[in-house]
Formats: sequence, C-alpha cells, structure tokens
Amino acid sequence: MRIITGKYRGKRIIPPEGNDEIRPTSDMAREGIFNVLQGYTQGSRFIDLFAGSGAMGIEALSRGADEVLFCDTGRQSMQLLKKNLQGIEGKITVTSRDFRDALRSAKGKWDCIFCDPPYKCDYIADIAAIVKERELLAEDGLLIYEHENNVKPDVPAGFSVYKSKRYGRACVEFYKREKSVCAVTGSFDPFTKGHRFVVEKALTMFDTAVVLAAVNPDKKRLFTLEESLEIARASLADLGDRVQADVCNGMVADYCKERGIKVIVRGYRNARDFGYEKEMSEYNFGRGGVVTMLVEAGNETRDVSATRVRETLREGDSPLYDDICESARDIVEKIMKNKTDEEN
Repeated sequence: MRIITGKYRGKRIIPPEGNDEIRPTSDMAREGIFNVLQGYTQGSRFIDLFAGSGAMGIEALSRGADEVLFCDTGRQSMQLLKKNLQGIEGKITVTSRDFRDALRSAKGKWDCIFCDPPYKCDYIADIAAIVKERELLAEDGLLIYEHENNVKPDVPAGFSVYKSKRYGRACVEFYKREKSVCAVTGSFDPFTKGHRFVVEKALTMFDTAVVLAAVNPDKKRLFTLEESLEIARASLADLGDRVQADVCNGMVADYCKERGIKVIVRGYRNARDFGYEKEMSEYNFGRGGVVTMLVEAGNETRDVSATRVRETLREGDSPLYDDICESARDIVEKIMKNKTDEEN
C-alpha cells in the first residue's frame, strides 16, 4: 500500500496483517474515492473513522487537507496508525474512542467524513444521526460510507445519495446532507421590509426559503403576482441562492405538498393577525399536512404595512420608502409609472 499522489506520493503504508476484521481500503478504491473528492480535499477538514492503517486520512493530508481526525479503537490499528503517521505533517488528531464518542466530541464543520467499519457491522444510521444532530458536515460536505457490494444500506434520514461507486468487493456511497426547505407565503402586494424580516427569520431555521406570492381572494391587488415577484426578488437579491421566489395561482397547501415542502413560515404583527394565521395554519395542515411556523414581527417592522403602501400609491403619492426595501424602490416606481401610462 502506498500513498497515490500529492505531497507524500509513494510513501509506503504498513497494512494490517492476519485479521479479517481489519480490511484496509484498496489502492484502487482509495484512488477512485479521491477522484470523486476532487475539489473537496484542498484545505479541507477530514475525518477518517475506523481509520485502521490511516491510509485514507494520510492520502487526504497528502492532497492538501488542512486537518484530519483519525479514529479507531483496535490496538493493532492504533499501533499501525502511529507508525504510518511518522513524518506526516499537518493538524492531526488521533483518538481511540468509540466512533460515536469521537463524533460527539468533534468540533466545528467537516468537509469529508469517511467511514469504513467492518463489513459485518451496519453503523450508517448511527453515524448519520450524530452527524445530523451535531451539524458536523459543512454546507456541501460529504459523508462517505464503504460497505460490501452485496449489501445495500438504507439512505440515512436527512441525507441523499450524491454518488455511488463500486470497486471490486467494496461499494462506496457518497451522501450529502438533505437541505431543509420552507415556504414563506403571502400576497406580497407589495413585498415590504416586514416580509423580508420573516424571510431572514426563516433562514435561521432552514437552509432555503421559497418566497411564494399567492392569490388572496379577500384582497384587491395593486400589483400582479408577477410584479410582486419582481419586487420580492429585488428585495432579497443580497441573500443569494438560499432564497427562491415563485408564484402560486392555486392553493398554497397544494403547491407545498406537490414539492415536498413541509413547513410554511408566516409573520404576524398583533393579536388580530395571530388569530387569522392560526385559522390558516389549521386549514393548510388539514389540506396538505403542511405545518405553519409563526414569527412575531420585530420592533422595527411591527408598523410596516403593505396595505398602507398600496393606499399611498393608489392616491398617486410617493411610496412609503421606509416600508420598502431600498433595492426594490426603483422597480416599484417603474411599475407604477407603467400603470399610470397605461391608464392615460
């Protein structure tokens, strides 16, 4: 066994001997795995769980990883690991703790967590549960699980399969954390700073928020759904791809159910709003099993009112700039000018 490429290319790795329980990842599999990990290794934080000889973690260091945590409980493995790490530089931690304890004590975010337990052991559910609970994976990090190719492990809860590779007797699953998504719904006629406050709160709880401009039959719209969407996108542009925007011409619960969105986040300013939102949340849950989370307005947005903005605009006055996001003001004025021109 030798390191394949990088700083320590050609370095000999002492393999375990005479123990079927300790089964090092073959050179072929190791090369294949790191081919998948191109773009992940340089500057990464890497965990080599069930490290054995340490070949995977050392390969990661050779390819530019900043930090590697090696974990194994076997006496022979720990002896081999210490020998193989001689002459290896970098931020290295070696622990002989149980893999569960090692994961629970790991600090911060990790780019790659490689797991190669004995083939007779099925630990992926335990590993994934701890990784998810402690939020150990970086945003686009990978949980990598090697197992025997005649076994197909269940995809762990909260993860999706990124890639699956077979290398002889071994099969390797590459899992990514399944991103949590919510919908922030409203008529958004127009989108205001109060609406943005709710979106920002939603992003503290979810990876992605879908801002959904929907029809409210009880309200006469000033802006079309498409115009509202344009204003919302301008108001949220600085939040990047964590925010998506769309229109809903039908029932919000149906839209969410069709797309697998299980949570709606809504805002309220007072007791009257709260009562209305509770009724709507019960309806959406009954229709599509969609849960509603309610966010109370902050002090700075409690008096923000889309109704007041509409009334001001209908009267031909300047829009209430304090209620509209600065990045959307030009768009609001352009849309209103077009409406005026069409009327004349």
